[in-house]
Amino acid sequence: MAAIESVGVIGTGIIGKPIAERLVKAGFRTLVYDVREEPLRELEALGAIVCASPGLVAESSDMVVSLVADTPQTDEVVFGERGILRTIRPGTIFATGSTLGPAPVLRAAEALRAKGCETLDMPITGGYVAAYEGKLALMIGGAEETLERARPALSTFANVITLAGGVGAGQSAKVAHQLILTVNVVALLEGLALGVAGGVKPDVLKAILRDGLASSRALEVWKDLGPRWKGMLAPADPSAPLPNLRKDLHTAIELAKALGIEVPVAIEASRVADGGSATGHDDPRL
Repeated sequence: MAAIESVGVIGTGIIGKPIAERLVKAGFRTLVYDVREEPLRELEALGAIVCASPGLVAESSDMVVSLVADTPQTDEVVFGERGILRTIRPGTIFATGSTLGPAPVLRAAEALRAKGCETLDMPITGGYVAAYEGKLALMIGGAEETLERARPALSTFANVITLAGGVGAGQSAKVAHQLILTVNVVALLEGLALGVAGGVKPDVLKAILRDGLASSRALEVWKDLGPRWKGMLAPADPSAPLPNLRKDLHTAIELAKALGIEVPVAIEASRVADGGSATGHDDPRL
């Protein structure tokens, strides 16, 4: 198959925008679509080509990267009236970086295979700082030859690319990752609150944890990402869309149920997270 020269990015939010920026700067012909105008105009100023629909992105791209929020939005990108299924060319790679669980990705992959296209199930971890630095980590589900064809483009924004298995395996890896991360974040909030209430200064307590067996990657990046995670776990209107951390934990629990796996700690962490009682007391200065 021919090398990838043009890449479409659908969804230019907190992760999608820096990914598109890095693709442009690396010399890829980069097409972008989002429902919001502001990031599109900023990307256009850098050299990206703004498209009016996902379908228009797909008809001129060798690879389409979908970075929308959830399953309904992904279904709209793929199957919608202005979706990629209507315009995508045979041989195009579809890569979804959203955390959805295996079933929606497998459904999209089957429909795209009928069009002569391959799918990379490509959940992402690392956060927006890593996205701007080109240091994201990708958990890939798909064929090895498809990954190798996509690798030059993926390497512009990711420095860790791991093939987890076939399509769907990337999603399974990501929701397992998010289960562990969210339980870790909730435990950190409770432990920090306990130590601070017991008279330990926040910075001293964090240093003690970093030097002990309770240390974790979440604690290491707490200064940068802790406030954002706390916002995701804060009390919210029940009708509001779930923030990513809580949404991904729900997805992990749903997958566990489908697979017959018991995850009682995750279920309790989800209850605490959804109740808004896990946040706000780890550091009086935050």
